Amino acid sequence: MEKKKALNEYLSKVAKQMVFIRDAELLSKLVIKIVAERLNVKHVGLFLYNKKAEEYVIKLSQGKKGLKIPVNFTKIKKNSNLIKFFYNRALPSKNKLSVSEREINLLKRKNKNDKLFLKQLEELEDAMFIYGAKLVVCGFFRNKIPVIFFIGEKENGKSFTKDEVSFLNILASDVVMAIQNTNLFENIKNQLDKNKQILLNIVQTLATVLDVKNSYTHGHAERVMKYSLIIMKYIPKNILKNYKNFEDTLKISSLLHDIGKVGIPEDILNKVGKLTEEEFELIKKHPAMGSEILEPIKEFHEVSLGVKYHHERYDGKGYPYKLSGTNIPLIASIISVADSYDAMLNDRPYRKGLAKDIVIKEIITNKNKQFSPVAIDAFVKAVEYNQM
Repeated sequence: MEKKKALNEYLSKVAKQMVFIRDAELLSKLVIKIVAERLNVKHVGLFLYNKKAEEYVIKLSQGKKGLKIPVNFTKIKKNSNLIKFFYNRALPSKNKLSVSEREINLLKRKNKNDKLFLKQLEELEDAMFIYGAKLVVCGFFRNKIPVIFFIGEKENGKSFTKDEVSFLNILASDVVMAIQNTNLFENIKNQLDKNKQILLNIVQTLATVLDVKNSYTHGHAERVMKYSLIIMKYIPKNILKNYKNFEDTLKISSLLHDIGKVGIPEDILNKVGKLTEEEFELIKKHPAMGSEILEPIKEFHEVSLGVKYHHERYDGKGYPYKLSGTNIPLIASIISVADSYDAMLNDRPYRKGLAKDIVIKEIITNKNKQFSPVAIDAFVKAVEYNQM
């Protein structure tokens, strides 16, 4: 009774651990270790179903030299009699999940006139002999078998108790659910990655449309994105938390940083002469206009911060909100440097592009004035490594 209670408590603890594992291989290692150590068996192998190949492949094996089953080489076909045995509707319910050598012998005597069933038993018996297994345990999911354990002899030579077999049946069931959860999360991740790429393609198309509207800024958005990502690489990790999410947000925000200019007349955007005060006031509204365009997309809250504040200055003299210092979001500070760098390098309606060394000097000179010191320090490192 005490042993059964200990097994159940241990199983509960293991099940909680498996819930948090998203790596099928790591999960397999944990399970194999549990079976080998907890039941003190000489060896154990875990077969997982490969849907594409329609076969079971041993993914992990543990045991003494000469007993371990070769990983990835040993395979069992889906339509083998060994597998069909566990799908047999006439099989006693207690044999649906597991079967031992002793039980096979009992079934052979009881079904000596059923040639087809005897063939299944013999093939199962042969497989158990080949793999040195004393017990085979299956894990079911929606009437399918995604997991099979081949378990060797116990170190003490004794038979498996009912409690131990029950423990293995429940463990196999937990493994199946954990693997299904792992696959589900992987599918969700793949779909999110796919959707993310689709979104990025749409954003790049929008940026291209904006470039067409302003003939002097062709390719500007793509270049600002490139420079922003380079600068980001050199931001200290203690400042830049949640790196991957920030990178994805920065990509989109930098591409769309000038999206508000869709509301600015083309004759103003492409004006060769000096802008009037009224025209410049209208230009200064584009960050806020861009933010308003993105506002209905709630998932773009972080993205809109870069769009909304990329013309703010560290000294508080920027526009449109006159934010200063660390009140300016980091994403906007990075885009601000990248945007100014590209703008100064390339021709604009009112001036020719400047030489690279002059631009770099001008950017660095404006540290703590126009630009955030964090962004400038990262920019300087990028320049030192010939990234800019």
